[in-house]
Amino acid sequence: MASHGFWSLGADNTGANPGSQSPSTRAWCQAAAQKLPVGIGSKLCLLNVGEGEKPVDPGAKQPPPSAPGPGCGCTKTCTCNKTAAFSDLYSTLLPAADGDSKTMTFLQEVVDILLAYIVESFDRETKVIDFHYPNELLQMNNWELQSQPASLDDILISCRATLKYAIKTHPRYFNQLSTGLDMVGLAADWLTSTANTNFTYEVAPVFVLLEYVTLKKMREIIGWSDGRGDGIFSPGAISNMYAMLLARFKMFPEVKEKGMSCIPKLVAFTSEHSHFSIKKGAAALGIGTESVVCIKADEGKMIPADLERRILEAKQKGLVPFFVSATAGTTVYGAFDPLIAVSDICKKYNIWMHVDGAWGGSLLMSRRHRWKLDGVEANSVTWNPHKMMGVPLQCSALLVREEQGLMQSCNQMHACYLFQQDDTGDKALQCGRHVDIFKLWLMWRAKGTIGFEAQIDKCLELSEYLYNKIKDREGYEMVFDGKPQHTNVCFWYLPPGVRYIEDKDEKKKQLHKQVAPVIKARMMEYGTTMVSYQPQGDKVNFFRMVISNPAATFEDIDFLIEEIERLGQDL
Repeated sequence: MASHGFWSLGADNTGANPGSQSPSTRAWCQAAAQKLPVGIGSKLCLLNVGEGEKPVDPGAKQPPPSAPGPGCGCTKTCTCNKTAAFSDLYSTLLPAADGDSKTMTFLQEVVDILLAYIVESFDRETKVIDFHYPNELLQMNNWELQSQPASLDDILISCRATLKYAIKTHPRYFNQLSTGLDMVGLAADWLTSTANTNFTYEVAPVFVLLEYVTLKKMREIIGWSDGRGDGIFSPGAISNMYAMLLARFKMFPEVKEKGMSCIPKLVAFTSEHSHFSIKKGAAALGIGTESVVCIKADEGKMIPADLERRILEAKQKGLVPFFVSATAGTTVYGAFDPLIAVSDICKKYNIWMHVDGAWGGSLLMSRRHRWKLDGVEANSVTWNPHKMMGVPLQCSALLVREEQGLMQSCNQMHACYLFQQDDTGDKALQCGRHVDIFKLWLMWRAKGTIGFEAQIDKCLELSEYLYNKIKDREGYEMVFDGKPQHTNVCFWYLPPGVRYIEDKDEKKKQLHKQVAPVIKARMMEYGTTMVSYQPQGDKVNFFRMVISNPAATFEDIDFLIEEIERLGQDL
């Protein structure tokens, strides 16, 4: 949670210079502007213009006088400031009469802003981030909401300012598991926002069918016979909570109506390196975080012997083991739990097995790497195409092995005033559900399965290149032995001032406080690249490099290494 101190950061640094467009981006903007109508093209290159830098166009047409507006005391055609702004925005754009032309002009200008940002996002000379502290951003732009409406020009300025200070996930951004920008996926996202429908067959028939077709294809890839089963697209890690909800309902269906007080004390199991959403789901469902047992891991991979030992311990205490979540691609190490061994244990004790493949599930698309998910044919699987497959956020799927009916029975409330009897909408926890499927479906059509495979294989080749380059390089130390299973490459960088410290405790202290955090802060300041760091267990802060952007190259990996060394040479 942000503190007051966080929002005060940067109060003494208001003189920081914002970034500027690179020559290649400016050239593109100028060329594009010449091809567009006057008034539209002139605004194309203003992505980096702040509110105080708005150019004045003396030839710009003023909005026509409007009819008297609500709350205005004028008895004649009104030109007062009280209604001019409102008239400018809402009386000239659709659904206003004859608003189609001005609406097209306004939206074209918005698209021009987006196009300029897209080009910058692929330009390596552009900063990953034009970083400012919160207090600086609050002072540099007017973000406050007003009682009076803003003009169209002000709205466009707000659009430009928002993108100016946004992260650009270009090929040298390695900070998160979701990076890059796919053009077909972006087009699909625009289309679904334009359609602006809820997710029921009555109002979104094509989208509902596409979800059915795509989920079936994903279940086939997992390995379930003929793609049988069920599934749903849901917001991010909510997929893991869905799996826990289904597991509980499958074992104790009465819990839906009578609540937790009518069933025995439940216990779930997951790796100590698993995603926090497992515990969060247990908290939300009333099971409790203390009822989630964390199993020991070896280099990020769950130890099956410890899982079986803890299951037996729980049963001896009178608890009911109902759910095991194995991880295919942990967030930090990118490790894959031994799914076959975990599956054998779950079958032995009749426990629902879930595979959290949010990060690693996409490796199922690769013939070269899908062996890492051997044993994935569990009761349920989470798979997030918005990560390794590059689908625009958000796009997370829960795949369920059991035939249709379980999810419907678990979640439906027979809301006949909303859903038809055969509608899929009632099997979701949400009422309003965003159309996440079209982005994935359209990209799949554009790339084919073979295209996704090539994209994933390339990212793994880049991570192997990084690993091979630094594993024996002076000043680098790997967090664990052996080649990473995923694109996560975890390492310490030891700058010259730390490299030869003999006291191990002092060395760890320096690495934890004065190396990765300082280098990361300098990365943010310069804006040249971004890579995350964190501790893990007894291991002090280390860099966690992840690659999921297919636009990245071997040269970008080389640049990252050189930049870490440049930014840390004096430490």
